[in-house]
Amino acid sequence: MKIKILLLLSLTTVSYVISAQDADIVKIIDDLTIEWDEEAKDLETYEGLTRYCRDKAYRDNTIELLNQIHHYDSALFKIVTDKYAHNKDPEAKATLADIETLELDYATRRFLNFLRKECMSLNDNENNKNMEGYEDIVKDIEDEMIQYVEDITKQIDLIDEHIHHLKDL
Repeated sequence: MKIKILLLLSLTTVSYVISAQDADIVKIIDDLTIEWDEEAKDLETYEGLTRYCRDKAYRDNTIELLNQIHHYDSALFKIVTDKYAHNKDPEAKATLADIETLELDYATRRFLNFLRKECMSLNDNENNKNMEGYEDIVKDIEDEMIQYVEDITKQIDLIDEHIHHLKDL
């Protein structure tokens, strides 16, 4: 009888902890989305890219933010998969598809490779600052950054929007 009571108590505790984590993940993803949206505004500019390329602490913070986003999106993927595997909720399906897109197309390693190339372009441009065409290259680099960062931001924002439409998450 003691074993049954302990088992029931532990199952209840595990269930409570899981539901608490599920509720917390919505807030965590909301907070990370807001933090990324602010970060994205800086990264889209030549000055923001310069800061990323030259300031190790700033770069490390940006990378850590991306790692956190990917970590919680992976956790969300598991939660949504587990909760909605049987009822085929279209919102859950869309959420999972958007998480997959973020995780595959905009994985941290891909983003870092993109930024590494952008830093190389920026450094080459800065080494040739007095040459003709400097401002054109600044604009080209900013345009590339804007496009790439906006694509990532769109995916992050879509996932955040989806979680607010899922019931009992």
